[in-house]
Amino acid sequence: MNDFCNLISEIKDNDEIILEKNRIYDVRQDDSFSLKGFYCSNTAKKHENPDGTRFSALYLEGKKNITVDGNGATLLVHGKMTPLLLNKCENITIKNLTIDYACPTMAEFKVLSNEVGTCVIEINKDCLYRIEGNNLIWQGENNLNGIPYWEDSYIGNRRHIKLIDPETSIPRDFRRADLDFESIEELGNNQLKIVLKKKDADFPIGATFQTRNIVRDQTGSLFQRCKNLRFENLRIKFMHGLGMVSQFCENVTYKNCDLTPAPHRTITSTADFFQFSGCKGNLIVDNCKAQGAHDDYINVHGTHLRIIEADYSNNSIIVRFMHDESWGFQAFEVGDELEFIKWDNLQPYNKTKVISYKRLNDTDILLKLDRPLPNIEIEKDVVENITWTPNLYVRNCDFGTTSGRGILCTTRGEVIIENNRFYKLWGPALLMEDDCNFWFESGYSKEVIFRNNTVISCDHGTTYPSAPVIRYTPKIMDESFKGYVHGKLILENNTFKNPIGEKHIIWLEYLKEAEIKNNTFDTDFEIKTKNVGSIMNENNTVKGNL
Repeated sequence: MNDFCNLISEIKDNDEIILEKNRIYDVRQDDSFSLKGFYCSNTAKKHENPDGTRFSALYLEGKKNITVDGNGATLLVHGKMTPLLLNKCENITIKNLTIDYACPTMAEFKVLSNEVGTCVIEINKDCLYRIEGNNLIWQGENNLNGIPYWEDSYIGNRRHIKLIDPETSIPRDFRRADLDFESIEELGNNQLKIVLKKKDADFPIGATFQTRNIVRDQTGSLFQRCKNLRFENLRIKFMHGLGMVSQFCENVTYKNCDLTPAPHRTITSTADFFQFSGCKGNLIVDNCKAQGAHDDYINVHGTHLRIIEADYSNNSIIVRFMHDESWGFQAFEVGDELEFIKWDNLQPYNKTKVISYKRLNDTDILLKLDRPLPNIEIEKDVVENITWTPNLYVRNCDFGTTSGRGILCTTRGEVIIENNRFYKLWGPALLMEDDCNFWFESGYSKEVIFRNNTVISCDHGTTYPSAPVIRYTPKIMDESFKGYVHGKLILENNTFKNPIGEKHIIWLEYLKEAEIKNNTFDTDFEIKTKNVGSIMNENNTVKGNL
């Protein structure tokens, strides 16, 4: 291993490690911690990372009461890695550290000219490539054997492409087939002359193209089965695969963190920034900046596992991970409380506790329960682990332009989202779902407070009519269902500007109660509802030119 990893491997409980001030620590994929068995929610399919391999620069397991002070240092990744990996640790603080990639796994280029499909493009200086005939191959740096860590074609079937509009700075999807080249000519200084097969493709001068491989084989970082984690003054310039993932952790704080691109780039993460899967305690994101994602900024959820077998004589069930990007990780502990959930209307109908659990394979778990089973629809109904449901506090943050949503938070804990700015998001600033048929992300919310926030030009990539900036859409399969999934929404003292459509839309479904009060809109607003109990709509004002 390299010197940095050797330093980390010597850390003991109660240590404070101060890195060399402003030093760049280069960590290569092939001389880092090489680990197996770290399966991560919302990431790779089984064939993409079958044994849960992680390459890590800062790896701690079973450690307590440790502070790592970066002291302004930079951890520079070479290859593809999960730079920070904490497993079963307690009371860990990591601060004053920058994390970046020497060669990001997302490629970028800018259109300098376009004359009827004959174009000059300039490739970002951090991106590596080679040309084979009419094929542009994106690639990583060479490993210690002289072979690129990764490579794929610019129009390979795993490539996803976004175009940042030069006029609006808003990203939009770009059809991979429209990027097909008739010819490529090297001009020098990272400039290429390319001829498009589709001459009238959406290829405007001044646009920046972002392209990523969709495989999430590593993550921005992974924290698993940890308690009391604090990340302060982190500067994250790029994350591969997924962002900062906390999985079955208790009490996680991000304070004064900057997750925005390096000044000469436009992208920070290939997917979510802050992913919290099956956590509990308090999750805090305070005074953080985020910009440049190809997915959501904050996603807080549990995992619905489908019941595929039931042994009523033995009070046991076999449950299965259903989504092919969430599997393999430990989803239960002895003593965890579960709720049985109806597959078609998301209603809980019984509770139980786990006496024992046994991993049968990558997707199936045998659970012995403490009481007789209810009447279950086998291979339809699901369970949710309700012991692991956190509180969420997001405050004083600036969420900039992205290709995803703002905050998703399907948790029954306390949720307070306040004093934030949401600017030009692809989706709504707040999205509340809950489903057990698609992503299988659980569960329902009791009360969500969204106050003193500013929401500007959000949901520009909407799939819903009129671009709702606040959206409650749990996935109900029974169209005759007339009940509620979520509890209460308090929407107060917010400012809404520049809607994508003609008016600001608040879209609410299967919600028991909403208080929408003291908000300011720069144009008309409308509350669209389906199966909503009571709505307070008071003291909301419309003022132009906010």
